[in-house]
Amino acid sequence: MKMVILAYVMFSLLLVGTTQALSLEYYGIEDSINPDLSVDTTITLEFGEPVPHLEYQLGFFIENMTAKSNFDEAICDYTDNVEGSVIKCDFAGMTAENSLLQISFKTKDVISRLGENRRFSVNYGISLPVSQVFVKVKLPEDGALADPIINQSFSPHDGKTTLSDGKRIMVYWERTDISAGDNLKFSILYTTQPASLTNVIIYSVAALIVLFMVAIAIYVKRSSRKERDVVKSVLNADENTIVNILVQKGGSSVQKALVRETDFSKAKVSRIVKNLKNRGVVEIEPVSGRENRVVLKLKTEN
Repeated sequence: MKMVILAYVMFSLLLVGTTQALSLEYYGIEDSINPDLSVDTTITLEFGEPVPHLEYQLGFFIENMTAKSNFDEAICDYTDNVEGSVIKCDFAGMTAENSLLQISFKTKDVISRLGENRRFSVNYGISLPVSQVFVKVKLPEDGALADPIINQSFSPHDGKTTLSDGKRIMVYWERTDISAGDNLKFSILYTTQPASLTNVIIYSVAALIVLFMVAIAIYVKRSSRKERDVVKSVLNADENTIVNILVQKGGSSVQKALVRETDFSKAKVSRIVKNLKNRGVVEIEPVSGRENRVVLKLKTEN
């Protein structure tokens, strides 16, 4: 039986002078598993300060790599050594405001066969402190989690599951304030065979729950406008500004759009949205590792 391959990722930033103060504001990984057991990966890095060069040692081999950035120039290539592929990038025009790099590639080295099941296993540990980490893995369209107890199919067990485009199961994890050298190991055990009776029951129950929630929404429709007016009456001016924009947008908006349509800073909008969530006025749904959707819990009809 083929041994489970544990892939790992380590950073090495080559700079002039000290590197002790270097950090990442954001480290995002999106893995999409294909039916042929290859994985399409996109890694997003937002640096805490401008850097001229990056060496990125992978614990697996890659192909078809591309790179793009929101600053002037990012010239990236990769070579192979005994440990895996090494991505090397030279940067020009990176600033404190524009320091986002996105690297995409394909790998065939992070999934192993375990009888009728498949195991995706990777370690995204890094040698820099990171403020926010977001890891998302999509199973193939015919993929299902292998264990009837959902969170026993992946590790760490605090991952969350949802459907991507209503077709593919997605598991994602969020971490904050990661120290240099911390392990970020993630694995998923899945199957591509038809779902078992247990899984069918689980998804049927989930569908019934959704229908029940829809029925509740219809039931409360009559009193929703009055409820909204009562809630708005106890909000301050800044909170009402955000709520009014959500109403104009039909009840939801990506958080970035709220920043654009107000005179508020990104930090201020984030603080207001958090306060509204704590008071039960809005819900926050992750769209990706870099963006949230803010959803008004009250009916938005006039």
